[in-house]
Amino acid sequence: MGGQKPESPMTNPFTWVLRGSLLILGATIAINLAVAFLRPVLPWIVGGIALVSCAWIAVVALRWRRSRW
Repeated sequence: MGGQKPESPMTNPFTWVLRGSLLILGATIAINLAVAFLRPVLPWIVGGIALVSCAWIAVVALRWRRSRW
């Protein structure tokens, strides 16, 4: 009646490969959906990142020039 342990899912290679491939398929679908939905606003995102990085570089350069003296 009792004494048998349930089989671990990691011992069956078929189940392990199936779960791994389903995980990869789900991640691929999620990435494709994210790219499709972000495509119209991608230039704005890239422009914002460029603007923030330029401002950050300017602040760092100003702090460095002031700290030299």
